[in-house]
Amino acid sequence: MAVNDVYCDLSQLGPEIRKMIQEYKEHSLAQIDRAVEETTKDSKDIVKANANVDHRNTRRKGKYKRSITYKIERELAHTRGVIYASGHEYSLTHLLENGHNLWNSPRRTRAFKHWKDGETNAIKELPSLIEKYLKG
Repeated sequence: MAVNDVYCDLSQLGPEIRKMIQEYKEHSLAQIDRAVEETTKDSKDIVKANANVDHRNTRRKGKYKRSITYKIERELAHTRGVIYASGHEYSLTHLLENGHNLWNSPRRTRAFKHWKDGETNAIKELPSLIEKYLKG
């Protein structure tokens, strides 16, 4: 964002400064929104790529993986990206991420840490992406 020279009377200095601050605020929020959306998309792709698919069960093949999506929630000065498993597939998220006991068996399934990978990516990438977009 380029700052233009502003010439005004001393009596108009306060309103001009407020106007410039408001323009900078709007520009900054737009860039932060852009960084949040890009990071959310990238993290969703990582979660989806690492999600488990049971190749033995043809009825369910890939249904959980296909259900992973995201949405962007915007409030006044706050933007949040949410990645989730849509439909009823959300109920598998905890079981797959942490593993679980098998029904009527002493054995336990292994954990598929696909959500943790997406979270780690978002935590690592978002601050640097915001800084990159704000610098222009």
